[in-house]
Amino acid sequence: MSTSDLLVTPAQRDRAVEILQEMYADGRLDHGEFDTRIELALKARTRAELNGTFNGLVSRPVPTYAPAAFTRPTQLQRRPSSGRGMGTIAHWLGYPTFFVGPALVVATAGKENPVVRKHAVEALNFQLTTVMVFALLGIVTGVTEGFTGFLFPIVGLFWFVLTGLGGLATALGSDFRYPFTLRLMR
Repeated sequence: MSTSDLLVTPAQRDRAVEILQEMYADGRLDHGEFDTRIELALKARTRAELNGTFNGLVSRPVPTYAPAAFTRPTQLQRRPSSGRGMGTIAHWLGYPTFFVGPALVVATAGKENPVVRKHAVEALNFQLTTVMVFALLGIVTGVTEGFTGFLFPIVGLFWFVLTGLGGLATALGSDFRYPFTLRLMR
């Protein structure tokens, strides 16, 4: 059995019609010839019949097989795992030490590993921002004679939750950034 006896697929017929339309648009076919060749292409059952629609033209551009479309799979973005553990510790050191723990991580392990430094600096900036918010809130509460004192537990709850989320997100390999944080250290 030769390739000209093989049955054509609808995709091959559609491609032949597209090629004929391009030839008509280029002016290589007149309207009558275009209609005739389109009709032949749509009725073609075998390779020989489909190739016959291109007789007398420069070439027969329809391949004898229908190649499968191939696209290369995209590379997975892998984040380096080295430093995630120490980065997580830098975030969670904010619980017992506020900004002191993350600052020590920046000063020690942060010099050796840029991933650890990035996470430790983020944790340090958040803890410094939180300390400043607590100090400012204390001043405002003193000036207002205790009127704004109810904000302390709310700010404390946000601090507690965000510190935990920062460490957890770092452990999972995310580039976590705290919201509402002053980026004092870089």
